[in-house]
Amino acid sequence: MRYGGNLPRSRYPWKEIPGSSHDVLLGRFETLGEGLSVLDVGFGAGHLARRIRARCRYLAGIELDPTAAMEGAAYFDDPLVEDVVSGLAGPWREPFDVVIAGDILEHLPEPDLALTLLRPLLKPGGLLLVSLPNVANVTVRLGLLLGRFPLADRGILDRTHLRFFTRKTGRELLQRNGFEVVRETPTAMPFELALPFLGQRPFAAPVRTAARLLAAAWPGMFGYQNVYEARPTS
Repeated sequence: MRYGGNLPRSRYPWKEIPGSSHDVLLGRFETLGEGLSVLDVGFGAGHLARRIRARCRYLAGIELDPTAAMEGAAYFDDPLVEDVVSGLAGPWREPFDVVIAGDILEHLPEPDLALTLLRPLLKPGGLLLVSLPNVANVTVRLGLLLGRFPLADRGILDRTHLRFFTRKTGRELLQRNGFEVVRETPTAMPFELALPFLGQRPFAAPVRTAARLLAAAWPGMFGYQNVYEARPTS
């Protein structure tokens, strides 16, 4: 069985919007120092890898889609073209200080299995960074009230998502697979994707500030995604 589905990862661009999951993951990574051993799970076209390469002593990655992997492979010491579950077996040169699974677990038929296999790859005290979409977001709730659950090419209801998580169930996913969640960060609603003029002056700054404040004040409702930082339990 192929775990991970046939994901055209190259169609998922880097999210430039401040407060997005990519922005939060990158910002957190940049606080961890340099000389790190890192595994990027589902590296796509290497958008994150090219931004963190200079901080990595050893950078490995797994990507299912060969076209996307061809674009991103140059940034890795060990790029592996494989589905996630099979790919986690490596071989890898060493355990990892950090494993990043950004926008990937929701695409897997068995995310629990992936986390079980991933956990021993981390060094003692190592850090797992995960982002998951929030299916309890206000936009999905309103759609359900109207009798709609519209699948799309990307976003919370991406048609390739096989699992759906709220803030609470995302935390529970990590906890039941041997991780302690040490920080949760809700990401801001990307209003400008629905209404592009909101990404332009003079609207961009106040709209983005309001989106971040709403997500922080009521993450279950206005958080678009959740970024989890977790460490293996002893």
